[in-house]
Amino acid sequence: MASQKYNFPLTNTIQTIRNIGIIAHIDAGKTTTTERMLFYSGVTKNIGNVDDGDTVMDYLPAERERGITITSAAITFEWNGNKINLIDTPGHADFTFEVIRSIRVLDGAVTILDGVAGVEAQTEKVWNQAAEMAIPRIIFVNKMDRPGAGFSRTVKEVVSKLNTKVALINIPLFETDGTVNSEERFCGVVDVVDKKVIKWQENSDGNDVTVIDITEYPSDTVKEECEKARTALIENLCEFDEGLVETFLELGDYMEVPKADIKRALRQSTISQEITPVLCGASFRNIGVQPLLDAVVELLPTPIERPHPNAIIELSKSKKRTKIGGHKAKAIIRKEITLTPESNKMLTCALAFKVVNDPIRGMLTYVRVYSGILRSGSMFHNTATGTNERAVKLLQMKADESVEVDQIAAGNIGVIVGAKDVRTGDTLVCHSIKKDGIKQLTDNDINLHLRPISVPPPVFFASIEPCTVSDRKGMDEALNILLKEDPSLHLSVDENSGQTLLSGMGELHLDIAADRLINSLKAKVEMGKIMITYKETIQATTATIENSYKMTESVVDGEAPPSGRVKLLIEPLYPDIPETYAGAHLLDNENNYLTIDSTIAHQRHLIISNEDIHHAFITGIIPALASGGKIANLPLRDLHFRVLEWEIPEDVTSTLAISTATRLAAREALDTLAKPGDINGATKAYALLEPVMSVKITINEEDLGTVVQDVSGTRRGNIASLDEEYGTTGVGLNGKEEINYKDLAERTYVPLDMTMYMSKHNVRNNNSRQHVVRASVPLKEMVGYLKSLRSMTQGRGTFAMEFEKWERVSVDRLPGIIAEL
Repeated sequence: MASQKYNFPLTNTIQTIRNIGIIAHIDAGKTTTTERMLFYSGVTKNIGNVDDGDTVMDYLPAERERGITITSAAITFEWNGNKINLIDTPGHADFTFEVIRSIRVLDGAVTILDGVAGVEAQTEKVWNQAAEMAIPRIIFVNKMDRPGAGFSRTVKEVVSKLNTKVALINIPLFETDGTVNSEERFCGVVDVVDKKVIKWQENSDGNDVTVIDITEYPSDTVKEECEKARTALIENLCEFDEGLVETFLELGDYMEVPKADIKRALRQSTISQEITPVLCGASFRNIGVQPLLDAVVELLPTPIERPHPNAIIELSKSKKRTKIGGHKAKAIIRKEITLTPESNKMLTCALAFKVVNDPIRGMLTYVRVYSGILRSGSMFHNTATGTNERAVKLLQMKADESVEVDQIAAGNIGVIVGAKDVRTGDTLVCHSIKKDGIKQLTDNDINLHLRPISVPPPVFFASIEPCTVSDRKGMDEALNILLKEDPSLHLSVDENSGQTLLSGMGELHLDIAADRLINSLKAKVEMGKIMITYKETIQATTATIENSYKMTESVVDGEAPPSGRVKLLIEPLYPDIPETYAGAHLLDNENNYLTIDSTIAHQRHLIISNEDIHHAFITGIIPALASGGKIANLPLRDLHFRVLEWEIPEDVTSTLAISTATRLAAREALDTLAKPGDINGATKAYALLEPVMSVKITINEEDLGTVVQDVSGTRRGNIASLDEEYGTTGVGLNGKEEINYKDLAERTYVPLDMTMYMSKHNVRNNNSRQHVVRASVPLKEMVGYLKSLRSMTQGRGTFAMEFEKWERVSVDRLPGIIAEL
């Protein structure tokens, strides 16, 4: 990893910081736009291009080879005296987790749209994820130089599909070369706020720019369009800004309203998410990127203009009595707080949102600091693991290059070098001034947890094995690194075959993981066929099983060896169990719960704490879940383990006996429903579960019947709704009003330029109404669906899907699925 010297100070105040992300559908031009940002800000001397494989942000070999973004690369650069921390995120659905964990630490986002394709499926998905986290956004309509690019059509799609009001702050400029019958070409933008025409020299690097006052531009049509656009912009902003209303009433002319008043109202409305600014350009042709950078610093919020993050403090408090046993136990007290830089000036709090293994420096932990100052060399406490580590070095990144810094202040994004025990989503705290001040942190400080990053369930898996026995150690080490980097990957071992199974979000996700293992981490492994993940569950309650386990066979001082005893049963998890049982423990990510009967009342005082006993129950149960299914030895989910009785000697200091007794009892209980190898008994007492996806398909009206029949018939899907694409009604971005976005899209101003003409004649038949089919479909039936959809719709149909639920497989389908496993 090379080092880079930046030409700006790293002591920027929080008021000059912008933490932004680039989000979009695959191939909309995210990386291309980002490379131009780096070039114009002076970070790079040459413009990197995806097609040439020399981009800065897509620095992994697999990214450069495939021309797509896989990981969320981060970089820091300056624009007009402001410090921008930028994250370029993936656009492929298989890497949605990368997008989620990046959005978690952003203060604003740039949504890039393909001016030809308009608003696409993945764009909607990521847009909604950002909306759920209340991230202010601006939109950049890219590829305006392409044949068929439709700025006006795309703007209307933004309103109707993304459910937002828009503010056009620049509009496209087209010119001819002056010869007879010459076609118009996209050459610049009209700045509606500043009343300027901005033109870029053709085939230049984008630095050769001509700025003309609108009054001096020779085309009356362009002047009239600028006035219409400015009128619409001010009228839209006046809905939310009384000050702008008063200014306009005083002047009485939309063209005379000062740009400072417009920018103030626009910034406030953007941050409050009342409105979404829209710009346009052609990044590959180096047109329109500088105004986009201006909009980032002028319109998107600083860290202090965003709501402060919520955190939870979890404290243990001793109680005299407990439901389990008669000795003193510790109850968990949860207190929710709002974390502000002023709440505790001595406390530094940061969220680890990404972990990466670097071949030279080791583990790199990307963090967002929310309060205090993280200093190089400081000891920090991981509130998730309870461990202490030292921040050996701190970096700020330029993708795979870096600059070492002394500190990372509140509001900033940076990297910790050398942290070995940090995972994605962990909360890190330390003293803001003293590098070894962990002991001075309060109980509240060391038990503080920022909202964790949720990990979606993996739905595909593949076996992964070392090439030789001697390669296993290297494989295990590489897999450990890979799982730290990407928590959406999951590792398990098939107890019957002994195979190691790697699970992920999609086929491409696992393909890239294997590529990283082999080519980056140098593991000598072989990967099996990628398959769909299935689970099992039980359909009846097991018999009650009691099991005792002796800790040692020897007699100590003439007394019988100490033992642990447990009595339990297992039942299907009913929906109300987590609420009914206040002390229910969630065992894993498979929705399995443990409850301990509250009627148990031992009068003895034990050396071992209740927390340790609970942990012993859990460690005993987990092995039974890993491959406890009797149909195909698959992992079990949706179970409720009920411990009815337990007992251990008073003077025992180890939980081994109770843990082992629990493990044996759990397996014996599952065997009471069906013995191993009894497939007939297994299919009666157990059920196979398959992943079902929530699918959204966008098609033209003439293809509706064919697609619906295919989904509901051939693919066994359940149709949830059939809607016209533009018939949406919803709550505005601010959550304050009900809006019919179809009507709003029709009323929204758009310029009457060449793109409108092109969109009607060269792209798609706008007279054919589009429909959205929403359905629940088994994942098995969706493998390879894109090819089928394109065939049915002559290439016009699009779809997106995400995990919805686990659903029981009908008995008639069992033999076919089992044969594939």
